[in-house]
Amino acid sequence: MALAPRRRRGRRPRLLLFGLLATVVVLLVNSALSSSDNPSRRLAQLAYLDEVRPQVDLSTAQGASIAQVRTEAVNLGREGATRRVARIVRDADAVLTAVRRITPPDGLGTTHSILLATVAIRARVASSVAAGLTGALTSGPPEPAVDELVQAGEEMLAADQTYKVFVDAVPTPAGVTAPLLPVSTWAAEPMLWSRPELAAFVASIRAGTTLTAVHDVGVLTVVTDPVQVATEGSAAVLPLVKTLRLDIVVANTGNSPEKAVPVVATLIGPAGEIDTARDFVDLAPGQRRAVPLGGLRPAVGGPSTLTVMIGPVEGEASFPDNERSIGLVMRG
Repeated sequence: MALAPRRRRGRRPRLLLFGLLATVVVLLVNSALSSSDNPSRRLAQLAYLDEVRPQVDLSTAQGASIAQVRTEAVNLGREGATRRVARIVRDADAVLTAVRRITPPDGLGTTHSILLATVAIRARVASSVAAGLTGALTSGPPEPAVDELVQAGEEMLAADQTYKVFVDAVPTPAGVTAPLLPVSTWAAEPMLWSRPELAAFVASIRAGTTLTAVHDVGVLTVVTDPVQVATEGSAAVLPLVKTLRLDIVVANTGNSPEKAVPVVATLIGPAGEIDTARDFVDLAPGQRRAVPLGGLRPAVGGPSTLTVMIGPVEGEASFPDNERSIGLVMRG
């Protein structure tokens, strides 16, 4: 009877040793499995990317479809444009559902959540575009439709940046040199989703759905060459040059062709001196056109005022978008 306790004491160190060895083995195995060079982990990552890639391609195609609808909305008409966007909304929701069902391998849970955020934002963008387009194709003030589309554009850019973060976060398995994931962009031309562009877009759609002649032109953007390097109050600071060039984008947001429309840039210097440059453009209904103007002679110091004006054209009733003014300060 007295020997039993001694046998139990003799086995305890051995059991502890076995437990310690088992723990070491488990830790070694876990470490091997977590290594980026582990074949099982590498295969799991590649299998995950094979599931992700088709959904990314579908999402990219949906962004291209939105851009196409935006370009062709006037020609598609209310029914055609609404039907196309409704399909994009359904397809974007389907991609979101599919990505939610993908199970990422160990170590990619957080990374997968970034992809999930991308497609979730894009599904929301599709719905916002649908709402903005519906508002643009109905009566009432245009501002709510423009606001909806501006928000869609901002979120579109955010989703594009989020996707880039996802791509950067995916580890490259050993031995893989080809790109793991395709480029995916919805806002290929961010400027088209700026407020001036979208206000012109909504105006063009509304003009295109009425039989009454609408004459309306506007200045969308003005970019200086050289470009702005700083700000001074509300004025843009530019490096001093002998001649100032402008890249101007104008649009015909009416439903009537306009011929020989004047585009005039006026620069008023700090001493009141005036210099001008002009051109004439023909614009089809709904057309945007880039107009380069040069030869303006800026003065050092400031401030100066640059004003760009298009038209007005005969029969035009709305003038707020015909003119854009920018304060300038030239620094040598």
